[in-house]
Amino acid sequence: MFDFTQIPLWTLALFPLVVLALWGWYRSKQQRRQQQSSLSSDYFKGLNYLLNDEQGKALDVFVKLVEANWDTIDTHFALGKIYRKNGEMDKAIKIHQGLIGRPSLPEKYRGKILLELGFDYLGAGWFDRAEGLFKEVLIEDPHSVPARQNLIMIYQQEKDWYKAIDIATELYHDNPAETGPMIAQYYCELAVQAQNKGDIRQLRLNAEKALDYDPACVRASILLAEQARREGDDDAAIAHYLKIERQDIESITLVLDALFDCYARKGQLAAYLDYLRRLEAANEKLFLQLTIARVLEQVEGREAARAYLSGRMKEQPSLEGMQKLLASQRQEDDWHALCEDIRIAAGIMQRERMAYRCRVCGFSSNTHYWLCPGCNHWGQIKPALGEICKIRTANELANELANEQAGERGVGHTA
Repeated sequence: MFDFTQIPLWTLALFPLVVLALWGWYRSKQQRRQQQSSLSSDYFKGLNYLLNDEQGKALDVFVKLVEANWDTIDTHFALGKIYRKNGEMDKAIKIHQGLIGRPSLPEKYRGKILLELGFDYLGAGWFDRAEGLFKEVLIEDPHSVPARQNLIMIYQQEKDWYKAIDIATELYHDNPAETGPMIAQYYCELAVQAQNKGDIRQLRLNAEKALDYDPACVRASILLAEQARREGDDDAAIAHYLKIERQDIESITLVLDALFDCYARKGQLAAYLDYLRRLEAANEKLFLQLTIARVLEQVEGREAARAYLSGRMKEQPSLEGMQKLLASQRQEDDWHALCEDIRIAAGIMQRERMAYRCRVCGFSSNTHYWLCPGCNHWGQIKPALGEICKIRTANELANELANEQAGERGVGHTA
């Protein structure tokens, strides 16, 4: 049997304190449960208001929630993003302004709210307010990548290339592969401004700076080549143009006509023809038929150009090549009228096809842009490859056209 007399008196004195502590822990646990139950009830009440399209009542509920427990702030961020996605910028701004104005706002959430509010202003087109907020975010968090990226977007929209470069260079060391080409395009914009002012030295400095940040910057090479052409230095222009083959093979088609002019002035079209043939042999997907036919006609005569196109139509049929081939046969009496009709039809089809396409988002256009209007990526709009015709010969096309014309006259046609 246990002898209580053996227990020290000081131990017995602690017993009431232990009981009191256990009671306090139990009461605290019960209060937390009640609070969580209340929060859960209010949360679902707010969701119900949202589902019933009563945004004002929902916002009041969520504001009370966050006052009671700042851990529910993610609900406000989610709600703000929903409004922003739906284009309701005024409601998103109201949510985030309400949060930033709370005296009880924990400091750890301030930067995030400023960032969200900056997104709201940006979506509303208030660039000056958004710029101020993103700068404030950088004071709170100097390493905030979203703040820097959005500042870049603002400066890009405002065409303030120097400010865009300043912010972008701070991101360059962390991600040169993505940021380098962007900075290169900003320097190209400055080079164009210098060109318009007639400041040739600054044009070259900016173009070279672009190549420092992105050695594959096609635009910079074109700017340098065009300046060399304006100065009458065809050798330098050709050297700059030929770099494009190493920078981005698809973009070489952007400068084929300019290369033709340079080689023609030098009296070296035969050398240009050799280059084009090597290029075509090494890159089957490049569409060089019309340029090669044009040079062939100058160097070896019209019949050589026609024979080349005739052979290429069997290997890589295209609307452009077909049109050029038919145009070269207009002097043949039996084919004259029919070839002219097909040539015109092919010309219409060619105009309807987009000449350039963005490699990122697929945006298509007949005008070449350096900045894609669809996805805002620089330097991704490339010449569309020659459209490959389905297996239809010139005779089949001629028969189809004749049948259509006969149908319009109400008579049949026998192939």
